[in-house]
Amino acid sequence: MFTSVTIIRDGRIRAAGHRDGNAIVYDWGFTWEGIDREQRSFVLLETGFQINQPVIFPEQQRGWWYCDLVRVVDEGDVVRVFDHLIDVIVGPPDHPYRVLDLDEYADAMAEGVIDVAAGIDGLSRTQKFLDRHLNRRHDTRRDAWPDFPPRAIAALAELPFSPRWEAVR
Repeated sequence: MFTSVTIIRDGRIRAAGHRDGNAIVYDWGFTWEGIDREQRSFVLLETGFQINQPVIFPEQQRGWWYCDLVRVVDEGDVVRVFDHLIDVIVGPPDHPYRVLDLDEYADAMAEGVIDVAAGIDGLSRTQKFLDRHLNRRHDTRRDAWPDFPPRAIAALAELPFSPRWEAVR
């Protein structure tokens, strides 16, 4: 059974969403290159990753996924999500995934923007996300990821697209 939640994204967007166990879906919008866009995002509460299929990806990458390490503050009916720099791009199963911005994450730790405890937690959660959903270990199959897109979002992905959001000032 789904429960309603409000997502606050980076303190700038407030969106209506739905929770199913350890996953949340919300639909929101933004302006990119002068054009208003609408996007669906999922939050995986166990690993603290937010994933979506960017509407701004070029045609040859349609259907690919962008995964962000996020800090989640779960207050029950309000969930605050903050981008935490590390990103993973996931394409088809026969294509390697890419981990991005580890250098920015290291710089943020070195500058004290991310404290050591939070930095260690973020790196551990990134490894957990990769191991749980993408790393094949000894599996030589290349026609599927171990659990990607995650089974945890399957029911939420079936909900109708319904952007209900606003900018937070």
